[in-house]
Amino acid sequence: MGRILFYLIALIAVLIAVVVFIPGVIPVASFKDQIEARASEAVGRDVTIGDDISFRLLPRTAFRVNDLTIANAEGFDGDTLVTVNEADIGFGVIPFIMTRSVEVDRFVLSNPEFNFVRKNDGAANWNLSRAGAPAETGNSAPAFRDISLGDVRIVDGKASFRDLAADTTYSFDEINVAMILNSLTEPFELDGTMNFQGSPATLDLVLTSFEQISNGEVANLKYDVQVGETEASGDLSVNFKDAPTYSGPIKFNAPNLTAFANLVGVTFSDAPGFDQLSFSGNVDGNDAGLRLSNADIGFDEIEAEGVFNLDWTGARPKASGVLSTDKLDLRPYMPPPVEGRQGFPEWSTTPMNFTSLRNVDAEFDISTNAIYFNDLEIGESRVIMRIDNGRLTADVPELAMYGGQGSGRLVVNARGQTPSFSGNLDMGAVNAQPLSLDLLKHDNILGLGSLQFDFSASGASQAAIMSSLDGNGGFDLADGALKGVNMVKMVRAVGAFQEGFNPAALANAVTTARGPDEQTDFSEFLSNFTITDGLLNAPTIRLSNQFLNMTGNGNIDLPRQAIDLRLNPVASTGGENARQISAPVRVGGTFSKPTVGIDPEALLTGNPQETLRGIIGGLGGNRDESEPADGAEDEEQETSPEGEALKAIEGLFGKPKNDDGAGGANQEASAEEEIANTAINALFGAIKKNEEKKEENPDN
Repeated sequence: MGRILFYLIALIAVLIAVVVFIPGVIPVASFKDQIEARASEAVGRDVTIGDDISFRLLPRTAFRVNDLTIANAEGFDGDTLVTVNEADIGFGVIPFIMTRSVEVDRFVLSNPEFNFVRKNDGAANWNLSRAGAPAETGNSAPAFRDISLGDVRIVDGKASFRDLAADTTYSFDEINVAMILNSLTEPFELDGTMNFQGSPATLDLVLTSFEQISNGEVANLKYDVQVGETEASGDLSVNFKDAPTYSGPIKFNAPNLTAFANLVGVTFSDAPGFDQLSFSGNVDGNDAGLRLSNADIGFDEIEAEGVFNLDWTGARPKASGVLSTDKLDLRPYMPPPVEGRQGFPEWSTTPMNFTSLRNVDAEFDISTNAIYFNDLEIGESRVIMRIDNGRLTADVPELAMYGGQGSGRLVVNARGQTPSFSGNLDMGAVNAQPLSLDLLKHDNILGLGSLQFDFSASGASQAAIMSSLDGNGGFDLADGALKGVNMVKMVRAVGAFQEGFNPAALANAVTTARGPDEQTDFSEFLSNFTITDGLLNAPTIRLSNQFLNMTGNGNIDLPRQAIDLRLNPVASTGGENARQISAPVRVGGTFSKPTVGIDPEALLTGNPQETLRGIIGGLGGNRDESEPADGAEDEEQETSPEGEALKAIEGLFGKPKNDDGAGGANQEASAEEEIANTAINALFGAIKKNEEKKEENPDN
């Protein structure tokens, strides 16, 4: 009995030795061909392994191979789908035999490299279904009942993904990922780090159940991803039954939008804006795009809420939706205003860049409480915006602007080398003073009225646009005033001058009428205009109040910012013997330094010689004889008729000042100096003509 027991113990020891030591004695490499054949049959691709193979049966089955490769599918570039430097696999054989459950104690892939490709027709090289394999039926028994993962890792891996339909390629390296799965019915967890397109990335993912996925049911996926500065997270319901779909709350924040766009293969043109993007809301999407409802969106300086759609299947991403925002700030996309300059700035020759319109297509219906467009501030409005391959169309059916209401349209076409512009504006009940301050850089126009403007232009800079501007329009203001000039006082001063009033007093009266505290009130002020190549022509200008009626016409050279308007105000002298007097007025100068004065060509008519005598006589009567002359040249000028007349005209129209800081076009002589010279020429030209007539007709 004892001997039998001894033999039984010895037999058990031998069996244990066989199980434990035989795998190390038997040359496993001799089964390499069979292993490769069975693996190739299982995945439907050629599988090869290196000669360094090890196998252990107890205490837990373990298998290790080097140089594992899985061949690529036919019709795809590249020889391999997967290469692995070393695969170390440990699993439980007994649980599989007894319960058909796979218990993976260890599955470590060292230095793997994955090559994923999707073709234009949607075919993917990672589909490992065997060619000619019979289709599964609903009664087919699963190959296993459950899976349990222990130490599952990818160590220092690489991967690439090429989407030929979208013409994009994504690369991953330094992949270090760990996975946990206790059962197919329990959550799958993945935690890892990698470099995505050269930027460090982290990934934390939890999937509720692989069983739900395999049964075509909806599963829950939570993720938290960071790539560079970009962060994304979500809590989604996912379904992979036919095509991948997902829904649920998500968050996204890209503080450097250009950098993120480069990571995902979207190249933005080097243009202002497109600096940051963030959004959150409830998403419904698939692999072609998404719809975000109850969305909170931040784009550059714009914060909006509503419904947002994004489609990335085309040549450019297309965004669309219905949004509302407190303010629509367009200043980042416009040339910056000139800083630190008084008055109206010169037109900039700096090229403007509108190529950011080529970055994305868009179609939005936006309601906003305010629009910021450089120095212009627009109130509660609605904008229907479309961007199609570099062409922006913004229809504004509801526009609140400086107290008024209206509509407008703006088209910016940046498809070609030189951008072009067109549009229209139709406003009513606009408060002219704040509009004048923001647009013209002065607050000299008061009143309430309407404004219409249609325009077209082209050019890559402000200066070029102004030189090509064409259009037409008009304005009609009521119950306002023109600050800085009193036309009634100016007309009455000219009337007194025509009755023999002292010219020095006339000059003082005109100067007083142009004082900063003076203004011309009006009940109506209107004009129509046309613009051709930047030259604005106003054939009719009309202003009226209780004591004044004024008509006029003229031109404004927009590129040179030069003004030339001729006005004919008619006013009453007042008193018992009141009479109507007209005084020709000329408005000149530039946008920064406008001038207002009597028009000498119109004033010096009739008997110019008597006018000259009156001017010189008046000045001579007021000259202080005790004052010494500054020099012979000055004395000669003062005693000559031209010198005396010039001094008088300077008093009437303002002595020209040398001011290098004046904005607008550079002129050799100021408008006032030009007017004064014109007056002198007109005056002495008229005298000469009168003398010639006397010589021809001595009897007269």
